[in-house]
Amino acid sequence: MKKPSFLSTLATLVSSSHQRQLLSMMLSGFFLIGGAYILLKPKALPEKVINLTPEDKMLIHKYRGIHGGALYISAIGEKKNKITMLNQNGAVWDFQLSLGQRGPSYSTFTDAMSIPRTLHVTWRTEDAEARENSYGLPDISHGFEGGTILGDYTVQVASRIPDEVLDFIRKNGNSLLRLKIRLADHAVLVGWDVEEWYNAIGGRTYRYVMPGGDFKEPKIKYGKVIERGWMITPDGKKVEMDWTD
Repeated sequence: MKKPSFLSTLATLVSSSHQRQLLSMMLSGFFLIGGAYILLKPKALPEKVINLTPEDKMLIHKYRGIHGGALYISAIGEKKNKITMLNQNGAVWDFQLSLGQRGPSYSTFTDAMSIPRTLHVTWRTEDAEARENSYGLPDISHGFEGGTILGDYTVQVASRIPDEVLDFIRKNGNSLLRLKIRLADHAVLVGWDVEEWYNAIGGRTYRYVMPGGDFKEPKIKYGKVIERGWMITPDGKKVEMDWTD
């Protein structure tokens, strides 16, 4: 995994609503210049244009103007340990020592093109070990190997997010794409919504709108479920759930 950048290090520290608002402003401002130049530069080197696949071109167009967002990774059911997530190129996209039903992971991504086309996720027994880095040393940022594989799933991600969700974000400068990955006992679920900032009584705050995908967490207020969540089961049925993460 690449060495964390200044922005990704800053994002790890973001927790309060005001800090999240600052991050939203930074992402929509800085990467409006940097991201557009990298992804949409009209005078790109010929070899880079030649090497673009039809899928590359489709995704660059699909995610135009989307320069960052929030990432939410969680688990439901049995605790998942020694988790490795690989993108379509076999590179480590994310890793987790463990995820429980009440232990989600929050982070950000600063380039929409880093959203994987496909995501290969495995979790293993606790005796699994970290893979070695280029120096031959165990490094958990390279994922895990050995032990017994308890879950092994590959899912489509980038192409699934609807164009209308991305259009909404492009038109609303005060919103971020939130990509959600949930590890269930029977599958890896992919979901999304939009973190929309707005002015409310008492100050500026945010809400999640336009949810979609394989699951949606319930809406909680004062510790009580006021709107049930749902999950798509293996047989394609939408089942309401009350989990709180």
